[in-house]
Amino acid sequence: MSEDYEDILGDEPDAAVVRWMDRPPMHIGPAALSSAVAGAFLLGAVAAFGLMALSGRFTAAPAVRNRISRLLH
Repeated sequence: MSEDYEDILGDEPDAAVVRWMDRPPMHIGPAALSSAVAGAFLLGAVAAFGLMALSGRFTAAPAVRNRISRLLH
């Protein structure tokens, strides 16, 4: 048993057909957009730095040791 419904409106409606059509457009200012982009970049940089620190990819100790050994020799 199937019922077919027509998806065509007779006349063009004056009001909204569904509720979400009544929503006003969202307005985001340039400052808010710039803040969001800068925040996302900062969050990514902190995450990358944290992952590198946790994985042991870089340390400050070898550079300090090399400088001190060059000064002593």
